[in-house]
Amino acid sequence: MATSSAAFALLRLKCPRCHKGDLFTNPNPYNFKTLDVMPEKCPCCGQRTEIEPGFYYGAMYCSYGLGMLLSLINFLVCQFIIHVPGFGFLIINAVFLLLVWPFVFRYARAAYFYIFVRYDPHALDKK
Repeated sequence: MATSSAAFALLRLKCPRCHKGDLFTNPNPYNFKTLDVMPEKCPCCGQRTEIEPGFYYGAMYCSYGLGMLLSLINFLVCQFIIHVPGFGFLIINAVFLLLVWPFVFRYARAAYFYIFVRYDPHALDKK
């Protein structure tokens, strides 16, 4: 996989413009004090991380979609592979979603950012 691909950069939570700078200051998503802390600008290319005030409210839609996708996959696994009854699935899914919530939060925020900022192969030269 090419290192300049948007999917690879998104999976690594890198800047959508240069694919080099980190989107979050702390790589540990389970440190809840710094879960949502992003640098003001990308340290590599200077891209602003908050394009406008309240920009990341739209990431809630990405978060919802990602949560629904994970719940659907969890449902299929519980029903067809490990054969868990309905109420058991609700408990398992609630615990599962609580455990992966920090990742869902960060990836939804990054995916939303990637919608509005395009890759620029010359971004590092312009800084």
